[in-house]
Amino acid sequence: MSTREKTLDQLNDRLSHHMNLIMRCTVPSQRYGRLLLASPPTSRYPYIYPRDTSAAVQLFRRLAGSRRGYDVGQQAFELMRSMAHFIRDVQAEDGSWGQRYSLDGEDKSIYKQEDNVAHGIAILCNYLLTACRLEKEVNERESFLVSIDKALDYSLAHLYQKELNLFHSTTSIHESAMEEGYTCWVNFSFLYAFSLAHEVATLLDETRIIRPAHLNFRRHFLYSIGELFVAGHRYVRRIDAQGNIDLRPDFTLLSPFYYGFLHYRDEMEASVQFLEKQLWDPELGLIMRYLPFYKDFATHVHAGNGPWLQYTAILAQFHYWNGNVKRGDELLQKIDAYATEEGEIPEHLSTCKRFENFMEAEWRTGIDFAKEFHKPILLEGVDFDKILEEANNMARSYEETGRRCVIDRTSEEGGFIRFTTPLMWSHVEYARALLVRAGDWWKMRRREPPNAPS
Repeated sequence: MSTREKTLDQLNDRLSHHMNLIMRCTVPSQRYGRLLLASPPTSRYPYIYPRDTSAAVQLFRRLAGSRRGYDVGQQAFELMRSMAHFIRDVQAEDGSWGQRYSLDGEDKSIYKQEDNVAHGIAILCNYLLTACRLEKEVNERESFLVSIDKALDYSLAHLYQKELNLFHSTTSIHESAMEEGYTCWVNFSFLYAFSLAHEVATLLDETRIIRPAHLNFRRHFLYSIGELFVAGHRYVRRIDAQGNIDLRPDFTLLSPFYYGFLHYRDEMEASVQFLEKQLWDPELGLIMRYLPFYKDFATHVHAGNGPWLQYTAILAQFHYWNGNVKRGDELLQKIDAYATEEGEIPEHLSTCKRFENFMEAEWRTGIDFAKEFHKPILLEGVDFDKILEEANNMARSYEETGRRCVIDRTSEEGGFIRFTTPLMWSHVEYARALLVRAGDWWKMRRREPPNAPS
């Protein structure tokens, strides 16, 4: 066996391991096949989230469509197909998608979370493009194209502010008021969605169901987004609703890289250097999602603040892409150190002491509940039963977490807790990091420089 074959076998073994753990977050569906949840059915997030699903479908597209012929490729395509049909079917009549759904398609959304429209578009497009690449038949293909066009129309009619040439949001990835305004994450997620729609229209839309006006929009948006979110030679997380630039460190400074818009390399490198220094957890290592100024009502520190493993895996992806294999390996090894004996990766970590402080200062006082269900970030007229269901999920997960402190006698704080284990998204980003390390990620798509729109 050649060295190349051995390397591919090792990669296949590692990808299979993560796919097996991702499958623990699926449930059988008579209508769709298997449906992908954010975590196992009895865990913290027993729902289908367009955001988490879109991240997974990006991975599945590469696993299924790579010429290397990964062992999990067929399994990835079947999951992608199931999720694309589900997402198409739960789309609202106006063309939008909500925060999350039950297995029977009931909208379980609580927050105004506008980026889900972009994620829904991306899921459908990535499925169609993968099916095209593999020459797989798509049942009711026109219905997917209609769904994409409706979502593009909704995005421009309801979420886009023409004078600023940006998409606005109330909440998005962090599900809090700290994202109100025009965020890097939301705008790059929409640029990604419109770019995928452009590919679909070019390859598959012979009858021009996706309207040319929606595709032409991307040409103008592509240029401005790269300029408006750069300040001081790096990216910024947000322009708030009053027009102030939010310079605080945040994982979302990686958004341009994550969505594959790789032109401003110097700015991306400066952003990574900034966030890695500012967000590195001094006790546990790995990066936090943002700084835990918990007295800020818009800042949540669920179960005690600490590093988030899916975001650290994305940081590893950047280092691999940027040629720093050693740093990428260091980050994945640190993630491995916090996995369970079965290799399950949690959502985030905290120390046992921080968790106890959180329970005393925020949960038992009701502050965490008040932050979680702050009225301005909730959907209008949200059913209180949904809030009660979510509060019960929170209480159950905190109780379970408190019973599972991992004793670490080398730590001054006594040990650490894992929150939501396994998290599907964490395994998705770890597997994606393995593909970036192997040089098998951005080969399949080309990104135009922002000053040369197509």
